[in-house]
Amino acid sequence: MSSSGTEEPPSGKRPKLNPDQSKPESHCQHFVQRKKRFCKMTVARGKSYCGEHDVHASENADRIPCPLDPKHSVSAAKLEKHLKICNAKEADRPPFIEPGVNALSDYEDDQEDVAAGLKLADVPDGELKTAIEKILKLYDESRIGMIDELLKEHPAFKQELANESYGPQTLKHLVQSASLLGIIEHEGFLQNETAFVEFGAGKGQVAFWLATILQQSALTNTKVLLIDRASHRHKKDNKIEDRELIQRVRADIADLVLNKLELGAIRSVVGVGKHLCGGATDLALRCLIHANRQSRGFVFALCCHHRCDWATYTGKRFLLEAGLGRRDFELMVRMVSWAVCGTGTSRERRKDVVGDDGTAVKYGLTRAQREDIGRKCKRVLDAGRIRYLERNGFEAGLKFYAASEVTLENVCMIGHVRSKV
Repeated sequence: MSSSGTEEPPSGKRPKLNPDQSKPESHCQHFVQRKKRFCKMTVARGKSYCGEHDVHASENADRIPCPLDPKHSVSAAKLEKHLKICNAKEADRPPFIEPGVNALSDYEDDQEDVAAGLKLADVPDGELKTAIEKILKLYDESRIGMIDELLKEHPAFKQELANESYGPQTLKHLVQSASLLGIIEHEGFLQNETAFVEFGAGKGQVAFWLATILQQSALTNTKVLLIDRASHRHKKDNKIEDRELIQRVRADIADLVLNKLELGAIRSVVGVGKHLCGGATDLALRCLIHANRQSRGFVFALCCHHRCDWATYTGKRFLLEAGLGRRDFELMVRMVSWAVCGTGTSRERRKDVVGDDGTAVKYGLTRAQREDIGRKCKRVLDAGRIRYLERNGFEAGLKFYAASEVTLENVCMIGHVRSKV
């Protein structure tokens, strides 16, 4: 109770008003029906409404809702000027951005969405077994598991790799980058008048080393483009002295049109990727294919297949023609983690059944069997991508670019545009 004997509302709360109740003259007299209260904005001396609701004043009958955002109003006489500075005005979109251009599937189907909330633990054993049998059959037929090693180390990394102060995590990434850039050289991609496009560049570690290699070479008219939808701090590419060599493009890969970038004397582009998780790989492949004559090839380290998305997956046609549908795809992208998730020993000791050979069993499969199935699921997904590339003028294949001791995600995809005779 207050000193005056009247009960005060709880702290932080105000009693709801209705339009018939008065409002202090210093506040806007517009009653917000949706919130069941008056507007809380203060008003200028002699005014009854705030700037937002001044349209309701009889002396401002010329005010109209803004065409860009009807939540606020503007004087009709000042409309043209307002539209130029209105915060609701869409920012001018650069010509190389076309929303969703690389996310559109080239092979549609009418299967319903079955992804939401799907868990392997909830899938009946019979259904999971049938899906695994179909996946393994397709794996054997595609012969996608025949992968050779292509372990390279570009000489530019020699001093860094010998630095004893680096920890295992730093060395891991250096080994991967050294091999990927060694493969780029091995595949003949280092040529004049070429732009090297690092998709999902992040802080630019790969781009930095690629630019360093180009600076030390005798190549002319080369460029390194870093594509990323985010703006990062502490970018490695800031240490490249030749700023003409480096160009950052802030864009989602799904929206990027390479042909519309201003590249000067550049005649061809080569894709590079080390952090293209899941569906980002599919978006980058479409981006290069849409580049048509400009695209010459790519080297992409593959990872995170569990993040592949049915809507944008490039190998959809390959799966459907083999009798694997949307549901099988969703099961696959959940089983791929079996290949790289580690031993899971503590979980298996608590929850799993132990087989006759002493190994833990889950889903009726030992850990070794699950790892094998997970790897084959990854390769089937990659086989679909390769078939897609082949239909679109590329020759593509898989190579082990790093030892499994360095990373379990040690497979890269290499693609070349077929020569046009």
